[in-house]
Amino acid sequence: MFIIRSSLESIDCSTILFLDNKPSERLCLIMARWEVLLQTLSFLTYFWVVSATLHSQYIKTRVFREGSDCLTDVFNAIITKDRSHSLVDCSTLCSSAEKCRRFMFDKETKMCSMFESGENCITDEEVDNIICYRQNYVCDELTCTRCPIGYYGDQCQHIIQDCSEGRTKSLYPEKKLMSFIQPSLDGPIIEVKCTFKYGGFTYIHYRKYSCLALDFNKTMDEYANGFGHPHGNYWLGLEHIYNIFQNHLSFSLQFVISFDVPQLSPAQGYYYRFNITDRSDYYRITLRSYSGHHTKPSGDSLTSGAYNIDGRPFSTYDDDFSNHDCPDRFKGGWWYLDDPVCCRANLNGNRTDTSFESSWQGQDNLGNRTSFYDVTLRVVRNTV
Repeated sequence: MFIIRSSLESIDCSTILFLDNKPSERLCLIMARWEVLLQTLSFLTYFWVVSATLHSQYIKTRVFREGSDCLTDVFNAIITKDRSHSLVDCSTLCSSAEKCRRFMFDKETKMCSMFESGENCITDEEVDNIICYRQNYVCDELTCTRCPIGYYGDQCQHIIQDCSEGRTKSLYPEKKLMSFIQPSLDGPIIEVKCTFKYGGFTYIHYRKYSCLALDFNKTMDEYANGFGHPHGNYWLGLEHIYNIFQNHLSFSLQFVISFDVPQLSPAQGYYYRFNITDRSDYYRITLRSYSGHHTKPSGDSLTSGAYNIDGRPFSTYDDDFSNHDCPDRFKGGWWYLDDPVCCRANLNGNRTDTSFESSWQGQDNLGNRTSFYDVTLRVVRNTV
């Protein structure tokens, strides 16, 4: 850990003078060593930036390679970007920017990009050239004035359980942000996408065609713990979803689907009763009370008629309760039926340019499947 008070240009011993105007070799050596120390910041786990009134702690995080179109996602919106001389200059810019909580520094171009939220960084450039840090806090002498999104309190000592709590407490602006949550008191702190509007939505599933493809044909353990990363395609994890549901009486599930047919997109729908049991009961789903969007309804592919998944356990290829090899046939985990049809909708199936195991069969009742290219599932606390 190091306290960084300012950045330094290259050391020229001829410019360092004592009162008698004689160069100080000793002082020059000290400052030269300090410059070397600054240049090694890219290898540090965390460091501090200190100004006259504020001090900020930064934590080094990870960098992921993503598709260029994925970088423009609203959750990764750049506050500002500018060229800076060094990593330290970039961190100083972030500390002085009112909303900055994360910065990304390109060692080759010296470009400093600043963001309002998020843990890690994504790039379509070479990952080795990119350094990512997020602020742990920004504090003055008395209180912390800028906590990571999800944390709150005068010392950033509290954390929200889900995005609905952040909206209820009016902690954050009414917009889409990356956020930390802690669904259970003794459980892990995880990062999710949040919409801090309309009651506060926590994204449990995010699948976007513009982001790098993610294989959803995973084991039960992987579906329980979650996979992918929040800036790209991801599944939050059944354990985390279950823990979120323990903090409030009831939740709704909203889904938004973009189809290959423009006049159908984006289709939306709600299930106003959504819950799952714990692993000992196979994450069995409760899903009821469908309502479609008033102009572009998605159709009810999950609880309509004989193909109702309400009450079904979750199945994966290594833990299959469908009795019809459904996870292997559709290449993904889901609440499959005990029926050769398996499902009328499969949001986690394989999806390529030639294979559409992943689909939504809700626009009609004729057995026609409609392939999609974007889908999000998000949950919100019910008010009654």
